[in-house]
Amino acid sequence: MNESVEISVSESPVKTNRTALWRNIAFLLGGAVLLFMIYTIGIDQIWANVRQTGWWFLAIIGVWGVVYLINTIAWYAIIHEDESVRIPFYRVMQFTVSGYALNYVTPMGLAGGEPYRIMELRRYMPTEKATASVILYAMMHVCSHFFFWLSAAVLVAWYLPVVPTALSIALTVMASVSIALIFLFFKGYREGLVVKLFKILGKLPLVGKKVRNLKPETQEKLILIDTQIRSLRGKRKKAFYFSLGMEFLARVVSCLEILFILLALGQQAIYLDAFIVVALSSLFANILFFSPMQMGTREGGIFLAFKTLGITPGLSVSVSMITRIRELFWIMMGILIMKLNFHNKE
Repeated sequence: MNESVEISVSESPVKTNRTALWRNIAFLLGGAVLLFMIYTIGIDQIWANVRQTGWWFLAIIGVWGVVYLINTIAWYAIIHEDESVRIPFYRVMQFTVSGYALNYVTPMGLAGGEPYRIMELRRYMPTEKATASVILYAMMHVCSHFFFWLSAAVLVAWYLPVVPTALSIALTVMASVSIALIFLFFKGYREGLVVKLFKILGKLPLVGKKVRNLKPETQEKLILIDTQIRSLRGKRKKAFYFSLGMEFLARVVSCLEILFILLALGQQAIYLDAFIVVALSSLFANILFFSPMQMGTREGGIFLAFKTLGITPGLSVSVSMITRIRELFWIMMGILIMKLNFHNKE
């Protein structure tokens, strides 16, 4: 990776101070939510679960270090689609980890991390390019979900000797919806999304009037963002498919977490079990995407997946708790990186 010297896009003192202010606000809010989560779970409960997994806990933490590294590679490929942009790889990884930390602690998933990433990238490139790269990466991240769920539907049908009728229907729906959404996302890559999205928003109550009255220069920026989104799919297909492949690989690697947890708890499990558990639980959690940190939704998904695979459903509570603790660790890392990242820069 190109570890080039940082070259920031010049910003006015007002913009620089505003960026620093929003970074501090994000840090404080993220830290407050993190402390609340730790208080809710309880230090004793956290320590008991860490002791239960033993040395496996280091492997569980390490899995997500690898996942975030792969995520960074995927986003780095998109950012450097424009050869005039040069951001050190370690900076992109800092923004990746911090962005996901904010996504974990905010409702609606993308409500915190994506604006933060755009804000930080503005130091290195124009706002339109920063916005386009973040939107593109978010689209890659979401689209890889659909490929992952489609793969899981095929694997469950092949792996289980007998598939219950209810599960067969659910898998058929999951596969059909995944294929449809993949088609829509590829259409968005080809034709652009931002301008169409704002046209839809313009027809809604409350926000519609403001969207319709956007300044001409703002509309031109939206068109430029869409142009850059189409450019990656149309002109740099190698970078496009590489980034999408990396995001899918990140999901495949993340399944090792469930495998390691099951092994730590003394279960006889194989990788395919973990793959199916992650796919079914993530599907269930994303249906109810508005829940911060997917509270309650993932536990239900893991419970149903365990029941389907013949794994003791009661273990779903321990498995869910350990994944929560792993998330707390990486949320803490992301928030610390957010604050320390530019400690001596501004």
